[in-house]
Amino acid sequence: MQGIFLRIYAAFLITSLVAALVTLTLAVYYRQWSNDSTNLIAPTGGYISAAELILQRGGEPLLLEWLLTFSRHPSVNAYVFDHQGISLLADVPADVRTYAFAADSYQARINPLGQTEILVKAPIQDRDGNVYLLVVEFLHPLAVFNLPAYIGWGLVASLLLFGVLGFILSRYLTRPLLSLRQSIRSFASGRLAVAVADDVLLRKDEVGDLGREFAQMAERLQKLLDGQQQLMRDVSHELRSPLARIAVALELARLDAVVEQGEHLDRIELETSRLDELIGDLLSMARLEAEEARQQWQPVNCLDVIEQVVADARFEHADGDVRLTADDPHCQVLGDARLLASAVENIVRNALLHTRAGTGVDIHLRRTNGECQLIIRDHGPGVPEHMLEDLLKPFVRSEQARERSLASLQQGHRGFGLGLAIAERIVHHHHGRLTLANHTGGGLQVTLVLPCVADAN
Repeated sequence: MQGIFLRIYAAFLITSLVAALVTLTLAVYYRQWSNDSTNLIAPTGGYISAAELILQRGGEPLLLEWLLTFSRHPSVNAYVFDHQGISLLADVPADVRTYAFAADSYQARINPLGQTEILVKAPIQDRDGNVYLLVVEFLHPLAVFNLPAYIGWGLVASLLLFGVLGFILSRYLTRPLLSLRQSIRSFASGRLAVAVADDVLLRKDEVGDLGREFAQMAERLQKLLDGQQQLMRDVSHELRSPLARIAVALELARLDAVVEQGEHLDRIELETSRLDELIGDLLSMARLEAEEARQQWQPVNCLDVIEQVVADARFEHADGDVRLTADDPHCQVLGDARLLASAVENIVRNALLHTRAGTGVDIHLRRTNGECQLIIRDHGPGVPEHMLEDLLKPFVRSEQARERSLASLQQGHRGFGLGLAIAERIVHHHHGRLTLANHTGGGLQVTLVLPCVADAN
């Protein structure tokens, strides 16, 4: 959001500076497109009459004193040349001298773009009839107070004025977007019952429309997810009730069953048990879909959790080799130890199920860049590359998993395609990430990454 604020602010500044520059430029060339230059010639009649009257009454000394008074008028100068062409003033600009002795009679010279905007000359006489030449010079207004300084100070003033106004307007435009971004972040983190700020909802522009539509969308999604989770809980509850009755009926059937019926009853018991476990997994996923309270989270030693999972795996799979190594025995994360153990257990069970006979599962724990990394690798056939991402979705299994025999199922392997999906959701719930990759030496490698916390030692 800082980017859009800077863009809007820069747009205000650039627009204002360009507008100020154009205004100053137009002020410079204003007289070229107006008749002000021509209108300035009219007052010279008064200067001519005054100069001639002063010359006739006081002679050259009084006329010189009158010429010196023009120093108090920075936009107008006057010069007088005697009948010999000698100026009464010592300092006469070259342009004025050239114009005074030019052979263009007594026509005025107008140059709107020059420092000297207008030059007007006229003859005046003293009491003895001697002819003098009066030259009146009108300076361009911008030349009086220094054109570069005029433009420079104008741009500085514009920058200060429009800089403040642009900042205020930019903040006014981007503040509701910042507030809306916070709401979207809360929504993305799982808090669907997010409240959009009132100052956004009350706006009558496009930002207000966006805020109101987002609030409506969040409310609809919240209702849909609540309904979905409630439906899953209701369905699971309704399914478990008949399953419990089936289990009771199955035990009663065993009392009156003959030996030949035992195999079929075992199959019914196995499928019933699998269905009960499936319902349990679905309920676990439903709980993980919602953002759960984290106030009860505590630092968890990863190695302790993994060692317990490994001990259970070795007990259940006496023929399986599980090798555990740890670079940092004190690697800790903040979370729920029970959920983390469930995630690791699902991954280890999956690895033991798919590793080839005579091989094992390698588990390595390390700390890298403030993160605890758990790498679990089997030595099985691996997974096609195009299926790696799909394996984290519920009920997705590779072809090798689909072809497992009934004997594997009877050993306690469920095979619903939910193990990795549940593990991924648990990791995501703990602000971590879970990735799958085929190891270069063969087999599937699962990398579980969680943010570390300070050691409690």
